Amino acid sequence: MDKRKDSYCLVLGGGGAKGVYHIGVWRALREMGIEVDAFVGASIGAIVAGFMAQGSDEALEEIGATIGVDSILGLPEELTENGEIKLDRDSLGAARELFRKTMAQKGLDTSPLRRILSTRLDEDAIRESGRDLGIVTINLTDLEPREVFVEEMERGRLVDYLMASSAFPGFESPVIAGKKYVDGGMYDNVPYEMARKRGYRRIIVSDISGAGRNRRPRTEGTSTTYIKNSIEMGGVLDFDRAFLDAFNRLGYLDAKRSFGRLLGYGYFVEPGPAPVISLPGAPPPFPERMRHDRDLALKLLECAAAILGVERVEAYSYASLAAAIDEKREAEDGRIEETLAVKEEGLHGQVARLREAIMEGRLEGCPYYYHRLVERLLPKTAGELMEKALARLRPELPAGLAYLESRTAPVPE
Repeated sequence: MDKRKDSYCLVLGGGGAKGVYHIGVWRALREMGIEVDAFVGASIGAIVAGFMAQGSDEALEEIGATIGVDSILGLPEELTENGEIKLDRDSLGAARELFRKTMAQKGLDTSPLRRILSTRLDEDAIRESGRDLGIVTINLTDLEPREVFVEEMERGRLVDYLMASSAFPGFESPVIAGKKYVDGGMYDNVPYEMARKRGYRRIIVSDISGAGRNRRPRTEGTSTTYIKNSIEMGGVLDFDRAFLDAFNRLGYLDAKRSFGRLLGYGYFVEPGPAPVISLPGAPPPFPERMRHDRDLALKLLECAAAILGVERVEAYSYASLAAAIDEKREAEDGRIEETLAVKEEGLHGQVARLREAIMEGRLEGCPYYYHRLVERLLPKTAGELMEKALARLRPELPAGLAYLESRTAPVPE
């Protein structure tokens, strides 16, 4: 029997710094005991795939926890700070010099990334591991895409192929056998079809919404689990440490939810006995995606958390999510009092700003904050119109408010 029919293949999309998401996905898969024997990647996905194929999980976690722009590019010290690109008046001279140097060598220096790969990856170990590894790149010299598996790569050139797959436009172009190469994401940023052509039918995809050519996968005849970042954040060259850590964590949570180990729509809730929530009135309308879910507690908690802006990149129990909602509600109530205490612009000015924010959909705070301001500042008829406008912007509002009312409603005798 062909091993590929039963083995899992993990497809890793491109997306620069956002590749830390793949590390979180991989951690979740290992915790769930899901064995993966093949890895196919584009761009940063190809690099991460190399570490996974080698079994270098600790090294991958370490890189994810410490990586900065200076780990990827050879930049003057004046242009980096805490792993991020720094551009200010004091660094303009260094920026101009970098531009001249980049033009002369036809691309940004990627030698730091090459050093990491050369010192952390063992090509022989990968070839002997029994795991499958494939990457996609583009032969820039001949203007042809190349989908290459490790056994097709010339001995000693694995790092070159990984660099070729991740040669982002503007980076220097790696050369293999006299041919220049550029980022594989420009041809197929999530190389799902490459895994299918290889014969895999049990496929897991980790898609980080990277820039490039994103083809719609044909999943017919396969068992495919598609994991995609559920929150839009960061960019391909965003090396802010808070973002990187959060996006890594998001990959872990999204993977767990994709395999049913966590519940939720916008949040991540551990399965368990759901609390009984008694509403003071008729059941509220829920967002369309929730309407057929029988877990009333989950729906109410999610809606309340959403309208309060409770932190999403976190695993909650029903009880801890309820506690987070109470804490955030208290903080928002305090903020509302502070807003109303500011008298400089007067009542008319506050009302005008409130109407403008809601009608133009430019909310600078959570929906609950605006709901409470509407209650406090507008007469009943005008307030009802603003509430309808708010609910159109955030369909979670009616159910979220119903839950919050249940927390303060008197207990029936």
